[in-house]
Amino acid sequence: MGECIHKFVNDLGIAAYLLMHGYDVIGKKGRSIYFECENESAAQEFDNLSLEYQPPNEFYIFDSCLMYLK
Repeated sequence: MGECIHKFVNDLGIAAYLLMHGYDVIGKKGRSIYFECENESAAQEFDNLSLEYQPPNEFYIFDSCLMYLK
C-alpha cells in the first residue's frame, strides 16, 4: 500500500467544493488549504474537481455572488 498524496489549493471556493466531494482537509498554511488523497487515482480526481469548479459551474457562480455581496 502506497503513501497518501498531499495536495493543496489556494482558493476557498475550490477548497469547499473539494470538501463537499469528500476530500479531507489536513491543514492550512497561509492561504493554502491542504488535502489528503488516498492514492494516485484520488489525486487525479482531486485535480479534475479543481478544474471542474471553474466557470460556468453553478458553485463557482454562487461563490462569486457571495464575494460580490461582501
